[in-house]
Amino acid sequence: MMKTKLLLAFITCALTMQAQDRLFTYTYQSTVINKNQKEIEFWSTLKTGKTNFYSRLDNRLEYEIGLGNNIQTAFYLNQSMVTRSIEVENTKSLKSENKISFSNEWKWKLLDPVADPVGIALYGELGVGGKEYELESKLIIDKKIHNLIIATNFIYELEIEAEQEKLEIKWEKKQKTDFHIALAYLLSPRFSLTMENAFRNILEDGKIVHSSLYAGPGFSYVQENFFVNFTALPQIKSFKGQKSGDRINLNAYEKVQFRILFSHVF
Repeated sequence: MMKTKLLLAFITCALTMQAQDRLFTYTYQSTVINKNQKEIEFWSTLKTGKTNFYSRLDNRLEYEIGLGNNIQTAFYLNQSMVTRSIEVENTKSLKSENKISFSNEWKWKLLDPVADPVGIALYGELGVGGKEYELESKLIIDKKIHNLIIATNFIYELEIEAEQEKLEIKWEKKQKTDFHIALAYLLSPRFSLTMENAFRNILEDGKIVHSSLYAGPGFSYVQENFFVNFTALPQIKSFKGQKSGDRINLNAYEKVQFRILFSHVF
C-alpha cells in the first residue's frame, strides 16, 4: 500500500511539473513544454515608487508552443502603461503614456535538471515596439534536489530607442546585465513557496551607472492544466546610482514590484 501511494505521488508530481515549465515569475527554469503542447499565459507586473510619483503596469499575453527536440517558442503581445509626475514651469502634473509591442521568444534545453547534474538552457527574445527594439539573452542553470529547486539566470539585454533631438532622430542604446537566483520548496505536488533575488545593473558606455538588489517571497500553485505564480519583489539595497545618503536607488529603479502569472496548458 505504501509503495502504491509513493508511486501515485510520484506520477502526480511528474505530471504536474510536465504541465508547468516555471515556478517563478522573474527567474526562468531550463524545462520546456512537450512537443505540440501549447500554453496561454497572462502576466501582470506592477512597478511603483520612485523619487517622484511613479506607477507602471506591464501586461503580457503569451502563446507558447512546444516544438520537440527540447525546443519551445513563444509569441507575446505586450502593453505598458506608465503614469509619472512631471514639472513644467514650476507646475507639477501627472502624465500617462501607453506602449504596445510584440516579442518572440526561443528556448533550448541542453541538459535536464533531474536526469543530469544540472539543467542548462539557452534563451533569446526579440522585442519590437513603435520606436524601440529589444534583444534579450539568458543562460539558465537550475537543479532539482528532492523538494528543493534552485534556478539561476545570467541575463544580458540591449535596448535601442529612437529619440528626437532638434531636427535629428538619434538612436539611444541602453545595456542591462542582471543575475537572478531563485529557490522553490515544494510543500506538495501542487503548492510551492518561492524566494527570488535579482541583482540588476544598467550600463552606459560599458560602465555600470546603476546597480541594485531586489529580493522577495512568492508562491506557485498548479492544478491539472492551470497554474498561477506570484512574487512580491522590493528593492533591498542599491550599490550605484542612488542619491547620497539613500539606501535604495529611486532614480533608475522602482521601490517595489509585484508580478502575477496565470497559465493554461492544452
